[in-house]
Amino acid sequence: MADANDSLSNLVDTEINKTLRPGSAYDAGIDLGTSSRRWRRLYLGKDSGDGIILHDTNSNTLWELDYRGITRSEFEGTATLTPAAPDNPDVVQVTLPRYIGSDFVVLVCGAMGSVTKGDPAVTYDVYPYWHGPIYVCSPVSSGFQAHVTWDVFRRTDNFAFTANGHIRWNNLRQFCEDMETQTGEEWDVDDIPTGTKTLYWVVRWPL
Repeated sequence: MADANDSLSNLVDTEINKTLRPGSAYDAGIDLGTSSRRWRRLYLGKDSGDGIILHDTNSNTLWELDYRGITRSEFEGTATLTPAAPDNPDVVQVTLPRYIGSDFVVLVCGAMGSVTKGDPAVTYDVYPYWHGPIYVCSPVSSGFQAHVTWDVFRRTDNFAFTANGHIRWNNLRQFCEDMETQTGEEWDVDDIPTGTKTLYWVVRWPL
C-alpha cells in the first residue's frame, strides 16, 4: 500500500492494533473532530470496563459512562440523616470530594417509606421532602447543607396527619412523638426505614 497522504484520503480499511494516544507534549492538548467537522458514530465495547471515562489533571476519575449507558460521577451520592434533637431541624451536611466552583447546582431527593403498626395492622406512608440550596457552595466552600420535612399518610384512607396544626414536621424525633400521641402506638426513629432517611444528591451545571 502506498504511503498515506496528508489528508489520509488514500487509506483503505486500515486496521490499528495499538493504543492511540497523543504525544507526550500534547496531553489534553488536541481534539478528535471539531464542531463543524464531526465524526458520525462512536462504537464501543459491551464488556465490563468498556465506556467513556473523564479524568481530571491528576488522573482521578470524575465521570464515567459505562457500556450499559449508566453514568457514575464523583459528584453524586447519598447521605444518611442522623435525626436531630427535638426543637432542632433535621439537617444533612455533605462535603464534596473537592472544590469545583460556585456555578453548579445540587439536586436533592428522597424515597418514600412505610411503617406498619397495631393489631389489626395499619400501614403509614412516610414522605421525606428534601430542601437543597440553589447553588452548591460559595467560592471558598466545598459542600452543601440540606434540610428535610416529613409528611405521613394512613394508607387505608390517605388520611394526612399534622404537626400541631401544621402539615409537616421538620424534626423526625418530634414527628415520632406526635405520631405516638395521634395513633396510640409506639413510634421510634428506628421504625423509619433507612432508605427514607437517605438523601440522594447530584451536582450539575445549571440549565
